Amino acid sequence: MRKVVFLVLLLSLTTIFSVSARGTDGALTKGSSLVGANIGMKAFLAPHLGVSYEYCLLSGFYSSGRGSLGVGGYIGTTFGSLHAFNARVTLHNQFNNMDFYVGMLHGVNVLYVKEVTATILGKTEVITPASWNPHYGFDLFLGWRWAFNQNWGMNVELSPLPLFWLSQPILSVGANYQF
Repeated sequence: MRKVVFLVLLLSLTTIFSVSARGTDGALTKGSSLVGANIGMKAFLAPHLGVSYEYCLLSGFYSSGRGSLGVGGYIGTTFGSLHAFNARVTLHNQFNNMDFYVGMLHGVNVLYVKEVTATILGKTEVITPASWNPHYGFDLFLGWRWAFNQNWGMNVELSPLPLFWLSQPILSVGANYQF
C-alpha cells in the first residue's frame, strides 16, 4: 500500500513540475496508433503479460487542447490460468512528452481450471475435470506514459480493483510504440 501511495505522489509531483508549453514529442493525435506491451503481477500471485493497441479517434479537446480519446483492444494472459480479450477505451491528458490517462476494459475473460484428482484406495479418480470458463471481463485503470521521442515510450498502469478475475494486473510497467 505504501508503494502505491508513493507512486501516486510521485506522479502528482511530476505533473505539477512539468506543466508548461506542450511539445509535440510523442503526443497522441487524431489518426495515430499506439501499440504497447506490459508486464505486472496479478493479485500478487501470478505474472501477467498484456498487449494493447489503441487508435486515437479525437484529439485537441479540453480548454488547453491537450486531450485525446483512444479506442482499441487488449489481450492479456497469466500464462495458463486467465486469458483476457477486451476492448479498451482511454481518455488522455498530455503535457510535453508525458501523458496521463484513465481507461476502461470490456470483453471476455477465460479462466482455465486444472483437473483435480485424488487417489482413493490405490485408485486415481478425477474429482473435477479440467475446464475453460468464459466470463465477462471488465476493469478500470490509470496510466502514465513517458515518450522518449516521437515513436518510443514507456508506461506504468495501475488497476485499482485488486480482484483476480478482472482483466489487468494491479500494477504493470511496459514499453510502447506510436505510429
